[in-house]
Amino acid sequence: MKGRFYEIIGIIFVIFSAVLYTLERCANWISSGLSAQGLAAFSGNGTLSEPWVDPKDNIFVIPFLVIGIVAFLYGFFRNFINRSH
Repeated sequence: MKGRFYEIIGIIFVIFSAVLYTLERCANWISSGLSAQGLAAFSGNGTLSEPWVDPKDNIFVIPFLVIGIVAFLYGFFRNFINRSH
């Protein structure tokens, strides 16, 4: 576990950023459906539009993804260098 710590933390951060992005897309899809049904306040014209979520909309998705990739690569190269000696 000690040798693979950074790789595991990197994978966890990448997975968590994907979960956050997926939850945000689901919430946007639900709110778009409520608007189309006329159940939301200020629902507009009642047309169903495609939910559009950009990864940059959530302030946590991109940093968690970057931290995860950097931690994974750091752990991978650290273990690779230690094995070669």
